[in-house]
Amino acid sequence: MLRKLALIGICVAFSAGSALAQDAATVIANAKKALGDPKSITYSGSARDVAFQQCGANAAQMTCQGPHNPMRPITNYVRVVDLAGPSVRHTGGTNNIGAGGSTVTSQGTMFAQVTPQQADLSAPWANSIELYLTPWGFLEGATKSGNATAKKDGKFTVVSWSPAVKAPSGKAYTINGYVNAQNQIERVETWVGDNIMGDMHVVATYSGWKDMGGALAPAKIVQTRGGLPFFEVDVTAASANPTNLAALAPAPAPPAGRGGGPPGGGPGGPPALTVTQEKLGEGLTRLTTGPGSYDSIVVEFKDYVMMLEGGQPEARGLAYIAEVKKMYPNKPLRYVWNSHPHSDHTGGLPAFVAEGVTIVTQQNNKAFFENALNTPRTLLNDSLAKSPKKVKIETVGEKKVFSDGTRTVEIYHIYPSPHSNGLTVAFIPKEKILFQADYTLPAAGQQPNDHIKALQASMEKLNLDFDKYLSVHREGAPQTKADLVKAGK
Repeated sequence: MLRKLALIGICVAFSAGSALAQDAATVIANAKKALGDPKSITYSGSARDVAFQQCGANAAQMTCQGPHNPMRPITNYVRVVDLAGPSVRHTGGTNNIGAGGSTVTSQGTMFAQVTPQQADLSAPWANSIELYLTPWGFLEGATKSGNATAKKDGKFTVVSWSPAVKAPSGKAYTINGYVNAQNQIERVETWVGDNIMGDMHVVATYSGWKDMGGALAPAKIVQTRGGLPFFEVDVTAASANPTNLAALAPAPAPPAGRGGGPPGGGPGGPPALTVTQEKLGEGLTRLTTGPGSYDSIVVEFKDYVMMLEGGQPEARGLAYIAEVKKMYPNKPLRYVWNSHPHSDHTGGLPAFVAEGVTIVTQQNNKAFFENALNTPRTLLNDSLAKSPKKVKIETVGEKKVFSDGTRTVEIYHIYPSPHSNGLTVAFIPKEKILFQADYTLPAAGQQPNDHIKALQASMEKLNLDFDKYLSVHREGAPQTKADLVKAGK
């Protein structure tokens, strides 16, 4: 009797699993049919994008309002989704901004793609999601994955599947598509591991589905990453199975003098980082890894140690932390100052959070860091994933002073400045040092950009008595206040 009941239970479980798989297959087939089951589709219109943790070259608003604000306009936008590849590519006319905070824009071309090699379900997930976030790519991936499931969630049927590739932690990635009663996909979401954003939630929403001359397409597409605006499209035209597919959204020609092949680089990953100390004063040391380094300054106070800028990537941050522990084995590393929230100045911060170090940053950055660094990190295997801690932050308004009566560090907010609305500089009065990030002085014969002019204006107002002008991005030769004054004129 017990054996018979067990067999019945197994059969019921098998039937339920089969029904679930069948439901997913049916939902996928119905959604493909509702969308016209194209083999390829192209759509066009106007768009906006932004580099992650940056601001866009928006000619109407050149002063950065925060991470991802403003966005960069894209005109004559075209995207091609080719399910036979499978692949996706998109392009359009846009603004390019000058280096280091220039507010002078020039016309350029935006182009990005997912190649068939990148689209392979065993390839790195972050490189392929721009295909699988599209409704058509999502359904194609769901079919090829062989593991799609479906369940009801309110007014939607949610189809979920996983690529073959696994996250660095060993966990499976998941992508969900929300199918409405008309069998249209209104939302696609997935998660990717990001060193600042943790399990970064990537969401694409599709609204205003309509027939655009023989192709069903959404009139509005909005993509967010980590809850932040990332990409938007207003679709005005679409075409299914275009006969001139190969000619649409072509890749731009490489710059003169450069080939079109991939960048060079030997196997084995980046070289090991060797940390070198440069003494700037008593209890004041600059850490560097040589040319191309992101430098930090270690400041010794009576009861603790402070690091100015945390290095990037995580490996450099870890190397600098280890160096500080050797330098001051009996004093805690209590603070790390962050100049601004751009991705190349935040890469080392998770290592500091894992150590319990407090981040000192401008108050405009607080919400961003709290949201990012407190996000779960189940897809990662970095130091913060291995030793999870809540981020601790001390904010700077317009000025903040750290002092023990002998050693002093002053932090100043530089605003308005086109590069970031949360950018600060560090002033060390005793050695007359100004330590800054991204206020790169122009080369001989070049005009200063508005970023440098903003710093120079702030320095005149603050009247800081500094001689040395040191940069997080290691400069090729020593620089002084006189160099800044000359550049800012």
